Amino acid sequence: MRPSILRRRLASLLPPRLSVKLAAALGTLVLVMTGVTSFVSYHYFAHILTQENLKKDAQVLRQNAQQLESSVQELMIITRNLLADPQLQQFCHTEDPDYFQREEAAELLTRYLSVQDLLHSALILHEDQVLWNLYPLDQTFDALKTSPDEIRPAGFTEAFQVHSGVDSLWLAAYHTPISDLAHPQQKIGELWVLLDLRQLESRIAAWNLPQQEMTLMQGQTVLISSPSGINEQRLDAVNAISSAAVQPVRSGYYLTSPVEGTPYTLLSYRPHAALRGRASFLIVFFILFSLLIFLLFLLILSRIVKQFTAPLTTLTDGLNQFASGDLTTQIDIHSHDELEVLGDTFNTMVVRIHQLLDQAVEDEKIRKKLKFDMMISKIHPHFIYNTLNSVIVMARRGGNQEVVDMVRALILILQDGMAVHEDLLMDTIARERSVIEAYVTIQNYRYKQKFSVVYDIEPGLEEQLIAKNILQPLVENAIFHGIIPKDGPGQLTLSIHRRQDQLHVEVRDDGVGLRPELAALIEQGAEALSAHRQAEKNSVHSIALVNVCERLEFLYGHPIHLKVQSELGKGTAFLFDLPLVTKGGSTS
Repeated sequence: MRPSILRRRLASLLPPRLSVKLAAALGTLVLVMTGVTSFVSYHYFAHILTQENLKKDAQVLRQNAQQLESSVQELMIITRNLLADPQLQQFCHTEDPDYFQREEAAELLTRYLSVQDLLHSALILHEDQVLWNLYPLDQTFDALKTSPDEIRPAGFTEAFQVHSGVDSLWLAAYHTPISDLAHPQQKIGELWVLLDLRQLESRIAAWNLPQQEMTLMQGQTVLISSPSGINEQRLDAVNAISSAAVQPVRSGYYLTSPVEGTPYTLLSYRPHAALRGRASFLIVFFILFSLLIFLLFLLILSRIVKQFTAPLTTLTDGLNQFASGDLTTQIDIHSHDELEVLGDTFNTMVVRIHQLLDQAVEDEKIRKKLKFDMMISKIHPHFIYNTLNSVIVMARRGGNQEVVDMVRALILILQDGMAVHEDLLMDTIARERSVIEAYVTIQNYRYKQKFSVVYDIEPGLEEQLIAKNILQPLVENAIFHGIIPKDGPGQLTLSIHRRQDQLHVEVRDDGVGLRPELAALIEQGAEALSAHRQAEKNSVHSIALVNVCERLEFLYGHPIHLKVQSELGKGTAFLFDLPLVTKGGSTS
């Protein structure tokens, strides 16, 4: 039987979706089994390597501790020789040594100490005198004066810092009583051999390895810290530095090695990550092993399932193409199974969605146009009402020319409103200024000498497009709620300037100002202002501002932040930035 016929029969018995599930299940099973086996094997061998690495690191630490022990033994030999030196004995028996005797004793100490670089200097405490071999007459160590009855037993001191002249010394000391050779029970002084901890730190630094830094401890006190501080970061997890070579903690191991004959201990911290890092080749090996097994399985399985996944691939490509925005996507599947039905359903769905989206776009355009027309319709009756009232008053007074000017201004405002309904939603700054001037003309007839308007418009911006009916409501708000309630005349300033790729607009007055809570509400936007209007039925202060905020959001496609600067009794300023709009109506 030919392979092609066999494949067709297998396809008829086993639906494509089952073959994919079978391939995924087998692949997952092999991958999990290989991964678990590799994981267990890795951890087993990594544990063995970790223990071996710890032993090697502990051995290195012990070797370094032995080098320190050798230095300490040399120190003990030097100290014993000094204690038995006749010249030192004679000096300690002298009750009041003169200058030359002190110099000779200092030279004696210097000769003995010069054989080792760790030894900084030495002291002789004799009755109430202190002799320092570096500066026999220096008083740096006078605080160590003591009587023979108070001489301490031999031992090492803690680290200490002293200042001698301009030098700062970081030292530790080994001190021992000086006994009379003829009468060993009689103490005639005390000898202090000072260790230069900076020299000791340099020596330990030379022993440090990139993966193993060392710290010198004295009990629980850090005497010389590690260069990076890694050893000291987790010392609080160790209850006590014991003599055990390896002390496990939560995040790694502490290796310790005491320096025999001293209270000092060498310590090194080995984190788990560093120890496992040495076994990184195992990770690579087991990962490659797992991948090799899995790839071999995929190579065999892919040939079997490839033919069953072709329709699904076609459907996936169609879905991706549709998701990227191609609403005319159509796919062609002839697998004579569920996927063919799914493909036909997909084609029908794409056509239907395309039709629904076209309809939704048209509906949204109509909805936005109706909403904007409603916004504009809220303003015109307010203009007409106020203006006609003023015309009636002037007609009674007989001011014919004033009536003519008022009517012309009203006609200009009404013409501008009609232009909005003709889909002219943007206009030039010059045209909007003319509308404001007409409005100001009307209000100046109503409120003689009550206010003046200053126009601060950057030259060259007159033909720049701006949203219609945005500036006039702010000017109206400033006049009626800022300047009119004020005692005496006021001034209103309209400023428009270009800042990079935006128009910066300010409407500023020197009127009565706003309450802080109302200013905060305005800055929150149209939604907060609308809620305030509903809460206070008799409040009309925010009507124009609500319309301005809503129209800005409608025309520019996103909320425009309206900033308020106000102080009671001094005035109010409304500030906002608008994107530049080209002649075609697009924002830059």
